[in-house]
Order: sequence, then structure tokens, then C-alpha cells
Amino acid sequence: MNSQLRMWVLGLLYGFSGLVAVAADGVATPPIVPTPKSIKMGQGQMPLTAQSRIVVMDPQLETHAAVLAQELWLLTGWKLETVKLDPKPGDVVLKIDAAIRADESILAPSNLQIGRTQDMAHTISITDKAVVAGWDTRAVCEGTATILQSIVAKDGAFSLPQMTIKDWPHADYSGTMVDCGRQWIPVSTLQALVECCRYFKVRYIQLHVGDDQGYSMPSKAFPRMGTGNGSCCEGVPPKVWTWEELEELEAFAAARGVGIVPELETPGHHQAMGRPYRDLFDGPGCMDMASEELYLGLDTVVGEMCKIFKSAPYFCIGCDEANNGTGAGPWAEVYKRRHAIPNDAQSVRNGNEIYVVHMKRMADICRKYGKLTIAYENFPNDSRLKNDIIPMIWYPHAVAQQYQQQGWTTITVPWTEEHDWNMYVCNGSRLSRSDRVLGASSMMWQMSAVCVANGWAQNQRRSERTWGPDSKLDNADLQRRMEANRSRVDRLAMPVKMETEGVAGGRVIRLQHFLTCRQIFGGQLKVILSCAGLSGGEIRYTTDDSEPTPESLLYKEPLVFEKTFVLNSAFFVDGRQIGAVTRAKYDWNDIVGYIEDWKISGPYTVDGKSGAELFDVAFAPEKEEPATWIPFVPLREDSTVPWMVEFDRYKGFTGDARVAYLKCDVFSPKPQPALVFVGTDDGVKVFMNGKPVHGVNAGRGVTEEDRVAVTLNEGWNQLLIKVNNWTGGYAAKARIRSAEDGRLEGLKIRAE
Repeated sequence: MNSQLRMWVLGLLYGFSGLVAVAADGVATPPIVPTPKSIKMGQGQMPLTAQSRIVVMDPQLETHAAVLAQELWLLTGWKLETVKLDPKPGDVVLKIDAAIRADESILAPSNLQIGRTQDMAHTISITDKAVVAGWDTRAVCEGTATILQSIVAKDGAFSLPQMTIKDWPHADYSGTMVDCGRQWIPVSTLQALVECCRYFKVRYIQLHVGDDQGYSMPSKAFPRMGTGNGSCCEGVPPKVWTWEELEELEAFAAARGVGIVPELETPGHHQAMGRPYRDLFDGPGCMDMASEELYLGLDTVVGEMCKIFKSAPYFCIGCDEANNGTGAGPWAEVYKRRHAIPNDAQSVRNGNEIYVVHMKRMADICRKYGKLTIAYENFPNDSRLKNDIIPMIWYPHAVAQQYQQQGWTTITVPWTEEHDWNMYVCNGSRLSRSDRVLGASSMMWQMSAVCVANGWAQNQRRSERTWGPDSKLDNADLQRRMEANRSRVDRLAMPVKMETEGVAGGRVIRLQHFLTCRQIFGGQLKVILSCAGLSGGEIRYTTDDSEPTPESLLYKEPLVFEKTFVLNSAFFVDGRQIGAVTRAKYDWNDIVGYIEDWKISGPYTVDGKSGAELFDVAFAPEKEEPATWIPFVPLREDSTVPWMVEFDRYKGFTGDARVAYLKCDVFSPKPQPALVFVGTDDGVKVFMNGKPVHGVNAGRGVTEEDRVAVTLNEGWNQLLIKVNNWTGGYAAKARIRSAEDGRLEGLKIRAE
């Protein structure tokens, strides 16, 4: 390994190895997430070197061995050989052993039935060799995820701690959902999510492929599907993946032990399907569930999706918020006479029971294609469906107990994460270990691809409380272990690293929002891309939100921008992309001239006067009388508006009908006209060198900025701003610009 690569690897693993320091009496436990059921640490280390090999004892593990080889290369720089026989010291051995049994019963599907089993366990034994044995291929994949988390770097060498582990999932369904129906999620981002889920032993990814805004799934039978897509949250409208892309995604996931659960939203949230095929998939408020043609179409679409996504035993049919239009279609009366309620001889009598029949028919379609049916809890709770539907219970009220009492199998979906959250304790529900809880999932709605890639994908901490709900919960310790793994899983999922810095008077402000996950900057922004010394490849990038290819721009030196852009970059070796695309959105804002150096005085009040009336009351600062002043403490560096003065942050300032003042000195190298931009909540008066130059008495938000023309004297000028709060919170911000609304050269600010 070359010296540059070695330095990068040591940097990558430094925080991790620091947390897994060699103890005086043995080896510390690696920060594994989720916590293994059983782990016994040994006294030494197994060196992991360039001579180590991956030994494949079963042919069905060859695909996963290739995956593991690439992951180990990304983490260590070693390109390990894969062989089939004769394990030697230093090797990583993979094998299937169907005799391995879990120490507890696991709720899981088998032959389209949910029952108890002791399958799915794996063992790890690290002595002079690292042997990973699993009940099946997926169990081996889960064991190698632990291997990846356990690598230790010390003094330029890599090793695995000697230890013995036995582990298994507490229940089959550990899942996460990604919303591909409201914003465009490229396949590369889904691959990054797959890699992160594999790393943290999240077993299923649910693809919400369609909604009212858009539809991403290709259809050979209905080629107009996905035309006319829109989006939400000002995001990129969903595009339609190709059939080949999804087949590759399925193979990619299966090789890592992750199953993809397709989801077709019925009968509501359907408009993206209904727009191009109104007579088939539309209806009054929701799909027309009394239309026989509807089920012919749904059968076809479900069949196409199941032909691609083969590994997961589940299919989700949606059923979220479809409360309008049930039973209102033109065929409803005829339909009632022709159909009976599932598992009953009673004829359908109303729209609610048409919905019940819809659930049964969809479950039968899914079963036809080898899938069990999942649905959101909004569907009619009719216990006669309990053997056909697996409800996802996710609304913030305790309804899971009711479903369990009726005999349903449920999946827990936390709306909020309580301090003692796990797959049995959630959303106000308290379930027992004997209940039929298939597992837990987490929901991602409306997020952009940038947000999924940079936040959602790596934050699979809920697997800790699904894989092992009985593990002792220490949130601080869990957070420590998650942080120890973050740089490592980033490296596996998205090898290109982006670093930024403001230049030429610019600054970078990071905004982490669950829908946008973007960065804001002003002035000029420098972006540095790196793969930290990985040799034999190159970084290609785009700035127009298109996907990088081997023909895209070649990264050679830091990039400098002074505009809004989306940067996508990827690492290529011999024309083949390694890992997923690293993505970031950078929004340029003209932030030149904002003042961050103030003195504050107040609050000032007058009994009986409203906040609006205080606009006309002159207090000590504007009468140039003695006053008490305190320094402005800027907001944190990563704030979107660190120059914002939030008066409520200061002791005694909170309340209605009060006034606060700001003052600073402004230096101008010569006499000249200038502009003051000021935004306040609520009213404002501006004084320059003791003279009033502006006033607005209005109830408003601080985001609105007034533009004020002023004349600056040569030298220091005093700027005084009065803010009269009407009701609620109050704040202020201001900046000084040239008369042409640009940078004012030679400007200096002080608060004395």
C-alpha cells in the first residue's frame, strides 16, 4: 500500500481505532451496531494483510465474496484474493451452515405464512483466521457486516480482534422506506442506501415508487406511466427508472443481504398513475375499487414489479389516507351484488366493505406472485383480513394493542422516538414479547436525493432496537458507536469525499433539514474532492444535477463557485463506477455586508402602551442619554443567519410591547453614499450619526428587509437601530452595501 493511501486509511479509522483501543488485559469490544446477542472477546489480534484471502466454502457465497473484497479494499487498500479451499492464518472464511440455530424463536415468513423459527443465525470466530458461518447467504452477509465494523488500525497495520460472536435478528422485518414518488431518487442513491442498510443489518428497503406527485416505476404494459410527473418541497420531479437499472439494483441488494420491498400505493395517493390512465387507475377521490378493469391493471403492475424484485417476501399495497371516494364509482352498486366480504358469506353493503374486498383481492394478487402483503394502518380494520394483511402501525396513538388482540401480525413504525423505544414500545403502544410483532421500520417521506444520501442513509440507528430490543439501551453509548462507524460507512457507500471552505470573503453555512440537506454560502466557495489516495482511478463530476459518467468532467484541482449549483461526483476505475454518487446542493446567497458586531440595550417598556405605540416613544439611546449596553453574541457558526439578533435569547428581553436598540460604528474611508438593509420583527427606526433616516411601524417578520439610502462621513459613523416589538418574538438584522448594492470597499464595523 502506498504511503498516501496508508495515511488516508489511518485517518479514516483513527476515531474508530481510538474507541477500540487495545486494553491492558485484552481487546476492547468493537463499537458494533446493532449489539450482538453474544460476544466474547479474546486476548489478541488477527493481522489483516495484503496476503490475507477471502475463502469461499460454498458456491452461493461467491457473489457476496466479491462484494466483501471491494469493501475491504475501500477500507484498507488491500485487494484480497478470493479462493475456494484451504483456509490459512490471516484469511477471512465464509461458509453456510444450516445447522446454526438462534437461541430464541424468530417471527418470520416461510411458504407465505408467518411463524416462529430459529433460522437466520450466524457465528463469527476470529482466532488466527476469521470464520463467518451463517444459516444462509443473508446470515453470512450480516456476519461480514460485523467484520467491517471491527477492523482496527494501529501503527500502520490492520487487524481484527480475536473474539467469538453468535448473533441473529430478533424478528425478520428490520426495514426502512424511501419515498421515490415525490422527489427524484436516482438508482445510485438507492445503492448508497443499500450499502448503509447492509452495514447496520437493516434487512429490507421499501420503495414507495408512486404517489400523487410522481411515479418512478417502469412498466412494459403501461408505457405512459410516469409521464407528467411533478414533485413536492420544490424538489426534482421523479423520473422513471429503466427496467435494467432496477434489475441491477435488485442484484446489488441481494449480494449484500438486503431485500427490496416494492410498494404500489392503492387506492389513494394514486394520481400519478391515474393521470396517464384515467379510465383504469383513477376514480372519484381514489381508485375506483368497484372496477374490474382496475384489478386487471393492478395485477399486471404488481406482476411486473415482482418480476424485478424477487428476494424480499413482501409487497406493500399502500392504503394510506384513502378516505375519500370509496364506493362512489359508477360500478359500485353492481359490485356490491357480485362480491362477498372476505371469509364471510355476507354480500358487500357499503363503500367501507368495498375497501375490505379490495384489500383481500390485492392480497390474493400479491400471494399469486409469491409475496405477503403489507399495508399502512389506514385501511379498514376488519379482523377477517388478519391472515392476509400485515399492518404497519405508525400513527402517534396506541392502536397496535387492538390489532394484536384481534390476531394480526404487525410491523412497528415509530412516529417519534421515545426514550425507551423499541419494536414493542412505540407510539404509545406497549406490546409483549409473545405478541406477533414482525419487526419495525422507519419512514422517509418527501426527502431529496441529497438528503437521503447525506443523512437518512447512514442514520440507521433504529436497527439497534429492532435487531435486539432486549439489549440494554444507552443512548449515549449508541450515539458513540454510530459516530465511530459514520466515516467508515460513508467510505463504503460514497467513496468521494467533499470538503468546502469559503474564499475571497465568502463563508459556508451548513443547513441540515430533513427535506433539503443543503449548504448555503456567500462570496466564493472552494470545493475539494478526494478519494484519499485510492490509486488506479479518477473522480468525475457534474454541476447540473446530472449523473456522473466516465465521460463527465475530470476532477484535477479544487473547484471555485460563485453561484447556486448541485455537485455530483463519483469514483471510477477502468470506466467502472465504484460505490455510489456523492451529492451536495449549494445555494449561493449574497451575504456581503451583514453586521455581526453590535451592542444591545433594553428592554424598554411603558405601562399601558402597546408595542405599536412604543414606536413614537423615545428612550435613552435615541436621546443620546446614558444607557446600559451588552454585547451581541452571534449565533453558532453553522447557523444560516449568524448575524441575526434574536432579542429573546437575552435575559429579561422576552415579552410583548417592549423596545430594544442596536448600535455599532461604521468606518468609511471617504465620504460616500451607501445603502443600509434592515429587517426587523416588528417595527424599526434607523438613525445614522444621530439623525433619523428611516422608520416603519408594522407587525411583520424579520425576513422582510427595508432598503435605506444613507450618507457616510469619512471615518467612523454611528448606526443606531430601534426595534419595537408588538407581540411574540422579536429580532433584527442589518447590512451595509455600496450605493450600487455591492460590496462597500474599506468597510469596517466595531461595537464599542
